[in-house]
Amino acid sequence: MLNKSIAYRLNLFISGAVICVFLVFIGVSFLFNLRVMRENIENKAIRTSMAVNSLINHKVMTAQEVSRNIAGQILYYGQYGHTGQLLIQVMEKYPFLNAMQVQIDSSISLPKRYFYLHRNPDRLVFNESAGPIYYCQAAREIFKDIPFSEASGWTVPYRCGKTGNVVIAFYTPVTMTNDEGDQQFAGQVICELSLTELNESMKQLYIGGRGYVFLINRQGNYITHPNDSFILNHNIFSLPSRILDRKKFNLEELIATGQTVSTVAYPEFLNFEKTWTYFSPVDQTDWFLVFTVSFREMFSELYHSTFLMLLFALLGLVLIFFFIHFITKKLMDPLSAVTSRLTRLSHPQEKGSTVKNEVKQVSDSLDSLKAWFEQYRIAREQEELSSLQRKQDLQQASEIQHSMIKTSFPAFPERSDIDLHAIYKPARVVSGDLFDYFFIDNENLVFTIGDVTGKGIPAAIFMSVAQTIIRKNTALWKARTIVQKTNMELCTGNRHQYFLTLFLGVLNVKSGVLNFCNAAHDFPFLLKQNGELIELKYSHGLPLGLYFEKEYDDSVISLEKGDTLILYTDGVTELQNDKKAQFGTGQFREYLLEMRGLSPAEITRRLDEKLESFRGDSQQSDDMCLFVIQYNP
Repeated sequence: MLNKSIAYRLNLFISGAVICVFLVFIGVSFLFNLRVMRENIENKAIRTSMAVNSLINHKVMTAQEVSRNIAGQILYYGQYGHTGQLLIQVMEKYPFLNAMQVQIDSSISLPKRYFYLHRNPDRLVFNESAGPIYYCQAAREIFKDIPFSEASGWTVPYRCGKTGNVVIAFYTPVTMTNDEGDQQFAGQVICELSLTELNESMKQLYIGGRGYVFLINRQGNYITHPNDSFILNHNIFSLPSRILDRKKFNLEELIATGQTVSTVAYPEFLNFEKTWTYFSPVDQTDWFLVFTVSFREMFSELYHSTFLMLLFALLGLVLIFFFIHFITKKLMDPLSAVTSRLTRLSHPQEKGSTVKNEVKQVSDSLDSLKAWFEQYRIAREQEELSSLQRKQDLQQASEIQHSMIKTSFPAFPERSDIDLHAIYKPARVVSGDLFDYFFIDNENLVFTIGDVTGKGIPAAIFMSVAQTIIRKNTALWKARTIVQKTNMELCTGNRHQYFLTLFLGVLNVKSGVLNFCNAAHDFPFLLKQNGELIELKYSHGLPLGLYFEKEYDDSVISLEKGDTLILYTDGVTELQNDKKAQFGTGQFREYLLEMRGLSPAEITRRLDEKLESFRGDSQQSDDMCLFVIQYNP
């Protein structure tokens, strides 16, 4: 991978990024739609639950109301022998009632009688007897356990062996008022509700393609189900773990407390397919509605749309891959050609390179050229050191340059309104840094600090020329005019393209007004008397010596008594220690904040100590100049 070309890796990285974006988008879209569809299914389950509740409530409450009404009227109708007529009218009105049984107790004036009316497929059959009448054996077992008391309630569901119908019965007592005015038990009315007919109604509820609903009672028995064989033969508490994982939620507690919950199940009725199952209690009963729909059916549209999105994304990625490959190859071909030529230049003995990575090729070539240049530099320095005449020339050049640099302080012992001090440390024998200061009249002080590109004699000569030109042009008074005129003269005959960064200021010591121009030099600092440190972030143009007709700007600020200007070259902030760490502007700023109230001489002395302590045993690699001016009118 690291040995591949930039075009190849760029193509791979961009394609990978696009793939990630596509996948994230599709994933977020899938999860969002999944949540929306799940909410829709839950809402549908709630609506279905409400519909079933309404259906059941209608039939359950009707059965209860019918039983109570008959219990309240049966004694009256019985006195006139119209019991059968009453029951037949009720059964004809409510077709979902499977049968009705009335028992009149012998403790009242009427004789003990049993009346039984049940529904055959084509007609109603009425029987009257002195003893109990049971159409089904299951009813016999259920009814004999019903207490003859003032209690009312529902029996457990049971299946009639003759008709095959699943029914549930509601029983309510018949009471009468005795001579003492107390309520006396007089018999019982039992009304059978057909769950088979209810089951057929629930089968008509549309829930997708294969979704369905059914009812269970509090004991967990199926009392309705699309598969009739499951009714009263299956119990939800005894389902195996492959159908319903009982460890995930407590079903018994759910049923006992009447909670609403949803879970995942694998019903036998759907061939153990993964389904979403919703449990909801049914009002007025101890039953639970179970809503079941297949996951595959729930999310079939989502899966289909996601598949189409992935398919189109894949086709788009293929097109993007080839498009990016074409673009990157076109963009990288010039770099590859330059890299090949640079490799041949730095390794002329090698016929070809097996490295495809252009960055690695450039790095190897630069390392080779650097090694060659270092050897050349060492040889050249050795040659220079071996030449006594050259040493003498350098020494003389250094003496001449130092004669032009003002290092005698105090600078103006006769004046109290201005105080300044500077340190000047060339990296070699001569320096490309400059600083200067002089009064052009009794009130206006001109001061400069600059840095010439490069080091050594050429930089020192260019610096001396620049210093001379600046002094000549100070008659122009304005900072930007002086800098602009100096730039024009430096550009004339500057064949070697040396250039100079310069900060030039004109300070009126009477008013404190400072007019200055910064031509790409490091920003000076202004240390106020109150301790505030301000960086003069003003840039007024490019370095001097590059463009003949370049125009410059300037700025004006006012100094107050005790304000101190700190000017410096980049050799100060870029000074390195033996760990190659730089002194830095941040550390320089922190030390300046400690200098409030000190004289320029004390400031330069302390800063020089800080710099020397930071440098340690490492060699100074760049010229350093630090120039401090304090205004004391």
